[in-house]
Formats: sequence, structure tokens, C-alpha cells
Amino acid sequence: MKLLIVEPEIKGHFISLYVRNVIKAQKKNIKIYLLTSPKIKNSEVLKIIKKDNPSVKLLYTDQLAYPKNKNIFNLIIFQIYNFIKIKNRINYLDKVFIFDHIFFSNLDHFDKILSFFSNPFNSKTFSGILVNPRVHQFYSKKKFRIKYLIYNYFISNLLKNIYLKKIMTNDILFYNFSKNVFLSKKINYFNEPVDSYLPTYNSNKINLKNKTLKILIYGSIRYSKSLEEIILLVKNLKSKIEITVTIAGMHQKDVKTILSYKNLLKEGVKENFKILNKFINPVDERKLFEKTDLVWCLYKYTPLGSSGVFHLSNRYIKPVITNDEGLLGWYNKKYKLGPILNFNDSINIKRSINTIQKLHRRKDKIKQYSRNQLKLYKMIKKQTKFTIIMRNLMTY
Repeated sequence: MKLLIVEPEIKGHFISLYVRNVIKAQKKNIKIYLLTSPKIKNSEVLKIIKKDNPSVKLLYTDQLAYPKNKNIFNLIIFQIYNFIKIKNRINYLDKVFIFDHIFFSNLDHFDKILSFFSNPFNSKTFSGILVNPRVHQFYSKKKFRIKYLIYNYFISNLLKNIYLKKIMTNDILFYNFSKNVFLSKKINYFNEPVDSYLPTYNSNKINLKNKTLKILIYGSIRYSKSLEEIILLVKNLKSKIEITVTIAGMHQKDVKTILSYKNLLKEGVKENFKILNKFINPVDERKLFEKTDLVWCLYKYTPLGSSGVFHLSNRYIKPVITNDEGLLGWYNKKYKLGPILNFNDSINIKRSINTIQKLHRRKDKIKQYSRNQLKLYKMIKKQTKFTIIMRNLMTY
């Protein structure tokens, strides 16, 4: 049997985490094809994938397009563009290789457009991960009623597609909502597959005497990671406390100016930032997480349904900084995993600065956040593993 995995973006955790674990989970009699960007050649992530499964056959496609203004109309236009590009490429390759199933590591690229097609991929069954479904975030808010009806329509239609076998989500709020609203067995919950490189948690390792507060920003470094906000925070704190920020991961185009030497120097925070613009291998990843006090998971403009870095922080038992929105805000408010900050007005900016300044004086609170992360990790560990669900991907 032949499985096609589609992930055109090699930056971020999708290909190094989800794709890699989908590949590892398959039985030996499954022939695996990976449709991705030519930029994967000679990359560290390809070396890791090939080490796990040398027989994976690489196929190539162009990277996808993203709108700068992410209103619903722009998103749909870009989804149409991306869908046509991927559909044409898959249908062409299918004539050569004849796939049995297609798996998308990020259905969000064209999930709404898929809902209009009864047979999108030449009668091939498909599954995928839906990262940020949003529909449940609009359900109980009157001002978002129209948005809720639109998103509900898209997902309901998609679930009716006879060729769709599974939608995967690690958003527990969306999953619970879906069980009551969509009543579909096609939606499956999974926990993040990031157990491989975990250190043994030891609260004594947290150095309460260390004067420097260390914050890590990790993964695919995009504008949405609130980089201007962390610069503002450090700028207001540097004269009051010792603080360092490590930004580790591949930079997207929209952050080059913000993180440039010139801009950090202009803002007066250059000495407080360490920039690592590269793919981080598992060994270096572990070192980065072990040496940090807090992981920055504060995303702007969107209440995220998921964040790989957030879940990774849980596996490394590290406190997180979030806002109070979406799944991340829900987790943080429920389990008290770290400070909650907001930068949407001058009052909240001042409160956020004071919150971090107080936390610097109370490193014991960081230790408590870590204990809470450990409790959550033990709960999540009992849930069905991603690899087990993916092992059954081809059995229908």
C-alpha cells in the first residue's frame, strides 16, 4: 500500500514532529511518499527522517502562500490558490505512483475550500491534522455569531465528504465541542508526540539563586509570536532586573527587520537577546529547554487552537508565558502553568511588566509552575498516543 504525506513547509515543527511520527508509525509493508519543498534537501530535518526510515521517497512541490491580512475573505482566496496548486500536483503524481491514501499534516491550508468538493483528490481517501479550527471559539459569543455559522458550515460540509477518513486535533476544547455538535467519529483527539528527548524532571535543578531570568522563544519564528511585545517587555525591565531572551529557530521573512542587529541596537536591548536563526536539532533543543526559566507562547491577533511549542514546553516541564485567549489561555488559567500577559493597551502593558518583575523576585513561583506542568504532563501521558492513531491510518 502507498501513503502520500503532504507538508510543503519544512520550517517549524510540522515536518520535524508530525510528519516524522506519521512515518515512524507506519508498518513495514507501507510505501511512504513525502510531498514537500525542495528546500528540504541537505537539511537537518531530512537527515533525521531518513535515519528513521531510509526508504521514504521524496516528491516536491512549491511552498504555499499566506495572506498578510488574515480576514476571512483573504483566507479563502489564499486557500483557493493553495488548494488548486496542491490538487493539481497530487493528481499528476497519482497517475505515476497510484496512492492509496493521502495525509495532510496541516489541513488548515485549504480546509474550508475542501468542503465544496465532493471528490477533491481523484477518488483518493484523505486524512489530516486541523490545527486551528476556530469554530468552537465563536460558539458562545454573540458578536461572533456570523463567524460561528460560517465556520460551522465549512466543517460540517467537510465531515460529510465520503473520502475524508480522519480529522486529527490536539485541541481538547474543539474535540469536546465536536462530540456534542458534529456527532462525527471522523474527529480524533491526539496528544503531542514529543516524548523522545525528555529529561527527568527534578525541581532541585531550578536555580532559585540565579539572578538572570531566562526566556526562550522557540520554533518557526514568525511575526505572530509577539516579538515586538517581548522587545517592549525587555526594554522596560532591563534597568530593573537581569533578563535574557533566546530566540531559536528558522526566521520567517516577516521578522527579519524586527530581529535585525540594527533594530535591537536601536531599541537598546541587543545585549539581552541571543538569536539562533537555524534548524534546532533534538540534542540542542533539549539543552535550550533545560537552561530556560520560561517559554514564550504569547501569540498575537489569534486565539490559537494549538501550539507545538506550548505542548513541547509541557513535555519539558517548563513554565509558559501566554495570553488569556484560545486553548493556550484555557490551559494556563485551568492549570496555572505560567504568567498570563496582555499587551493590548497601556494598562495591560504596565501590568505585564510588573508581573514579570515580581516573578523575577519569586523564583519559587517558577518552581510551582513547573510542578503544575508535571501534573498536566502525567494526565496527558495517559491519553492515546499520536503514533498509535497514525499506525491505523491505512486500515479501513
